Amino acid sequence: MRSMLQRMLQHSASRIVSGHCLNGGVRFFCASLLLVASIVPGANAVELGEITRLYKGGAAELALQLLDDNQPDYSQKKQQWLRWERMRVRILEQRGQWQQLAQRVAGLPKDLPLDFKRWADTRRARALVMNDQPEQARQLLRDLLWGDEKASSAELAKWRQLVMQSYLREGRVEDAYVAMLRYHQDYGQGDSDAVQMRARILLASKHPAEARSLLESMTRDRVANLLWWLARLRSGDEPTAVLQEIRDNKPEETTSAQVRYLYYGVMAEAALSAQKPTFTVIALEHWYRLQPTAQGGAELFVIDPDTLWKNYLAFAMQVGNAEQLLIGNDNAWLRLAEQTDKRYPVRKRSLYALLSQRGYSAKVREEASLKLAGMFQEQENGMAVVEQLFLRSGRYRNAAQLPTGVAYLLVDAAVRDGDLSMASQLLSALPEPPDNTAKFPWQLRRVKVFILAGKITQAVELLHQLIQAAPTYSETQRDQLIQLLFDLQTVGENEAAYQLLAQVYRLVPDLQLRRELLFWMADSRNAQEKYAAAARLYLQSATLIDVNSMDPWAQTARYNAAEALARGGMLSDAAHIYVQLLNVTKKADRRAVLRRGLEKVRMRQAANEK
Repeated sequence: MRSMLQRMLQHSASRIVSGHCLNGGVRFFCASLLLVASIVPGANAVELGEITRLYKGGAAELALQLLDDNQPDYSQKKQQWLRWERMRVRILEQRGQWQQLAQRVAGLPKDLPLDFKRWADTRRARALVMNDQPEQARQLLRDLLWGDEKASSAELAKWRQLVMQSYLREGRVEDAYVAMLRYHQDYGQGDSDAVQMRARILLASKHPAEARSLLESMTRDRVANLLWWLARLRSGDEPTAVLQEIRDNKPEETTSAQVRYLYYGVMAEAALSAQKPTFTVIALEHWYRLQPTAQGGAELFVIDPDTLWKNYLAFAMQVGNAEQLLIGNDNAWLRLAEQTDKRYPVRKRSLYALLSQRGYSAKVREEASLKLAGMFQEQENGMAVVEQLFLRSGRYRNAAQLPTGVAYLLVDAAVRDGDLSMASQLLSALPEPPDNTAKFPWQLRRVKVFILAGKITQAVELLHQLIQAAPTYSETQRDQLIQLLFDLQTVGENEAAYQLLAQVYRLVPDLQLRRELLFWMADSRNAQEKYAAAARLYLQSATLIDVNSMDPWAQTARYNAAEALARGGMLSDAAHIYVQLLNVTKKADRRAVLRRGLEKVRMRQAANEK
């Protein structure tokens, strides 16, 4: 397996071709003839205990990287490999990387020990459920239930609980209910996990009294207690009283995200039933913030983002009525929002929400929307609430209808969270930059996101437009634009990069920049294995200003030309260039590399002559 350092060097090589690099728009010669591989020291041994400590210390991505680089070979050290693989699966599971986990387990060796295979397949089934692939999960669970004759009773029970969970996740409540009845017939009440699963199904299938009775003796368990409150609420207890109990038992911030998510869901339902818009808003803001980290439970609640909007507006109207404000008097409402003490953020957000929907002036609606969204920016997972309000509610049919400032905040959040599909979708609907934002850097940003999201056609179309104005750009702007063409090369879009670089070449008269452009065009042809075309372009780059030039740039270009010629079978030309370079190169380390290149070419020539 390649080491992390080797992969880093390979990645760097795609941007630092034979040692030339970008600096203020000019790639220059930086010891291009040094063989990087010759200075890579042997990697230190990595132990599984170190990886475990890294993961527990919060460096999970590094831990996974080290697992990739150092896991023993399965065919040679099977027991060690199994221990490392268990750690990998646990890390993926605890990070909620369900798709990666399911794919990893599906690709494991076929001759695994049965107990490990059973353990791994169980986790794959759960990952499929959590990744909203219930059909695939049930297919795997059927294979396990019917094909594993040596499975223990506890394992069979776990698989059947996962079947029930898959039905719940899919919204097939009646199927979950039938599966629960059969489970109860075969296993009785079961362990606490089974009881909680049964209670969830009873609640989802509108049997709250039965769920309440089932959970009555388990209220010391935090999750069971929350489900019991929900069952009480749905079986007729006075909602204001239940809400008060819930508020008196707020979980600590150190409590698991899953427990807090369930807590605020129950609180939201109690507040809705009690017609308490303030507490409904408080609960739903927390609930949506926790949703990205929760691992299930949403099926228990029938709540949509419009519920949060409605309660924002209801609370704001209460505040406005107390202040005797009239809808349409935007300045008065805006002033009230601005003057609201920071100790009352829910009140402030509710006033902004009302103005964003009912403000008389379009400018006020835009401003209020941005202020509402901006208040969530500094909160952990706060943008998840903004996404629900503006992308998941029925108030905005598509991205083009979003308030412009909010849309750009969502783009930023999507890029930061790695949701490039969402970012590119939003950017496609937003061709113009926000107010007070320079257009050129904004368009560069759009291109970058399109490239990262794999929207190459959109990226190339926009780049064509930007390149038309290349002669008017400053040196810094040209460098920034050309960097995006390097990004196209990095993702393997070498033909598009070549054509765009050629377009820039035709438009700019500066000879030094043209020299560099020829080099980068050659890089694309080289990556396409068009070695003759690459060599020609490298040599044009070397000789554009002075046919006899042997400055550092020309030496780098000539060296790359020799490499391309050798790969293309033009050995005599390659040897000639190596000799030229040896005649002007003084440093011993560079001369050693050149001599080695020349030796390889001459050995191939000799072999061809035999």
